[in-house]
Amino acid sequence: MTNSYSSQPYSRRLSLCGAVNFRDLGGHPTTNHGRVRTGMVYRSDHLSQLSADDLQILLDLRFMTVCDLRSLGEQKRSPDILPEDGSLELLSLPVQSKKFDPATAMDLVKSGDDSWLTIDFLCSLYLSYLDDFAPVWGKILSLIASPDKLPLVFHCTGGKDRTGIFAALLLKFLGVDEERIFSDHDLSNTYNAIRLQPIYAKFADLGIGPEKAATYLQAPPEPLAAMFDHLQNRYGGIEDYLRKKANVDAATLKALQTNLLQ
Repeated sequence: MTNSYSSQPYSRRLSLCGAVNFRDLGGHPTTNHGRVRTGMVYRSDHLSQLSADDLQILLDLRFMTVCDLRSLGEQKRSPDILPEDGSLELLSLPVQSKKFDPATAMDLVKSGDDSWLTIDFLCSLYLSYLDDFAPVWGKILSLIASPDKLPLVFHCTGGKDRTGIFAALLLKFLGVDEERIFSDHDLSNTYNAIRLQPIYAKFADLGIGPEKAATYLQAPPEPLAAMFDHLQNRYGGIEDYLRKKANVDAATLKALQTNLLQ
């Protein structure tokens, strides 16, 4: 594990062939003049296309835990590829709203339903992920609070929405300011750009232009801003949310700070 840090965003990205948005969540300064420790917690897009070289990188970095936030449909369609030696524990923690399953997104468009391709819909989805899946976020936090579960990576499909929500909650709790959290969120647009080109083409073939498709394929700031507002207005802030909604106790919150702050 390393605790080095560079101000350049690409310094925290792992160079993997099969995952373009796999990056260290550490390195960010905090408001109390500390810094989030690197080499502990990572965020990523799906891990269903990892190469043998990619798997060796994970082994070399001694990863212990993978948290898969994709719906059961997404997991079944594209299961994670992990080292065969069983050194990584894979936890299925599906975050799937009743109103939307990303596994069927293209099917909806093919059926003529593009009503969900709006910022308002995406904002409502972020709020439902915050309200309805607090136990999942609490579970991952409990894992991160256990040193023997680290390094840990959590991921969804694109590594931007469900993954972005948990990344934002964790960084917010650790004292990273919102401007930096938004910057970290926006990196998904840079890292996913090439991978998304054929998906834009599929949308275009179905009559959906790039501007409308980008609402879903990109990581716009508005849903994250709506989530932060909701976090404050409904729950009174990050600590109250984690304690009362996600049922994370004081000892776990303290362990998180001990493990992840320097």
